[in-house]
Amino acid sequence: MYIAIGKTYAGDYHPSIQLLREAEQLTPSTATLNKIYQYLSTNYIALKDYPAALALMTANLERIDEITDIDIKMGSYVRLANLALALDAYDDMREYALKALALSQDGEARVHCFALLFVAVADLKQQQYKSSESRFQRSKIFCEANQFPLIGLMSQKGLAEIAIQGEDYKRAKSLLELVLKAYQEFNFQTEINHVNALLSQTYLALEDYPQAEEFANKVMGLSDDPSHIEYKAIAAKVLSQLYLESKQYKLAYDYLDSHQYYTNLIIDDTKAKANAYQMAKFKHQEQAREIALLNQERQLVETQKELDQSDRTNDVMIMSMLVGSVIFLSFFLINSHRQKIRYRKLALTDRLTGAYNRGAGQDFAENEFVQVSMRQAEFSVVVFDLDLFKNINDGYGHATGDWTLKHVVSAVKPLIRDSDIFTRMGGEEFALFLPYSSEEVALGIAQRCKEAIAAIDSKYSGHSFKVTASFGVSSNKLEDLSLDPLLKRADIALYTSKHLGRNRVTLYTPELELQCSSETQRSLVFN
Repeated sequence: MYIAIGKTYAGDYHPSIQLLREAEQLTPSTATLNKIYQYLSTNYIALKDYPAALALMTANLERIDEITDIDIKMGSYVRLANLALALDAYDDMREYALKALALSQDGEARVHCFALLFVAVADLKQQQYKSSESRFQRSKIFCEANQFPLIGLMSQKGLAEIAIQGEDYKRAKSLLELVLKAYQEFNFQTEINHVNALLSQTYLALEDYPQAEEFANKVMGLSDDPSHIEYKAIAAKVLSQLYLESKQYKLAYDYLDSHQYYTNLIIDDTKAKANAYQMAKFKHQEQAREIALLNQERQLVETQKELDQSDRTNDVMIMSMLVGSVIFLSFFLINSHRQKIRYRKLALTDRLTGAYNRGAGQDFAENEFVQVSMRQAEFSVVVFDLDLFKNINDGYGHATGDWTLKHVVSAVKPLIRDSDIFTRMGGEEFALFLPYSSEEVALGIAQRCKEAIAAIDSKYSGHSFKVTASFGVSSNKLEDLSLDPLLKRADIALYTSKHLGRNRVTLYTPELELQCSSETQRSLVFN
């Protein structure tokens, strides 16, 4: 088991899993088996195999109430808190850490030390900086006093992260340099990589550009192993800003592109964690519900036996009433749940096409825009309008028009990402909101959508006509505070596409706005 732990620290996750599985077969004690499963979960998380990690985590959580040994129980809570941290489940992390903290109050110092650290980290991750700073100070003092220097160093790194959030970069630099030197003595490479990334960020803020470049390059030299992605995203952003300052625009752009790549990987990974975690919770709740139903059945059987001894006739009557009530309530709850899902879907989506309706689509897009703006990332909007759609309605009837709208949505949906927001703005007008997408990406999507719409075969509607659409594309600027300016610019570009002959994609430029007369500046989308 300890050989496996060493391989985990070195990043050799597959060999570590193999060793832990071999250890599992050697009939270990309950305490050791519990540790083996926790370390297995850690390896699976590092490999992004979240379902496997959560299966082990759930199994440990179910066994924890059966454990009578306090040392094993509080150790289990600490490891569960560590796994919750890796899965970004910060509320659960705090809950497990507080349970370990309470159990270890007068007992195991090592567990108490870890529990103090995890509660502080949970506060940090949820941006409760004042509380987190106090907890990190307490953790550092306690862990160092009880001869756990490595955990004390982690607490000190946490204080440095809070200093960075508060823009106290001189204090962050002082703390991180001490932490790095100590980590190097322990050869704790994973933590060294994180500190290098934080130092590059700190030196950049202090305008010590050579040091910032040196530490950022150390991080960028790491492989694209999943455990390095977060650090490489930080380093790539630092290098992009450095080269922008020195007017080396090609390098600045390349590293900005790398930063966007790693950021997208982090976002995808976060979604995978959330989906796996919610699925595991759902399964756990379903199992609990099934157990509760089985217990109810057992109680009913016992009640039936008792009633059989006294009055069989009354027993049959009571059981019939119970069964009928359960069936009635079951049907009622199932129907209520289905109605709730149906009404929610009706409230959010356009009934004809299945795309988001204007209200829901713009709300979701505004929320995404705020998140993108906070990260100073790119956000693009594509608006498009079917060409001469009125002729289809007037010439072939509204049923054919509805057929056209549905097939346009069916043609576009496969061409966009799950994170993109496809909205019917009204009539034959649609919008694609593309978070973390540059102008080039948005233009590519718009071009593919234009071609897919033009390829729709209308003969299946019972008539023969050509379906085309005109597109306008725009991206965010630093001064944009909401989606309204993006939509307005995309709208001007859309009108230009219409004016130039339809069935084309136009990217907004300031010149387009100058070319538009007061008549042509009317909004196709907002009118």
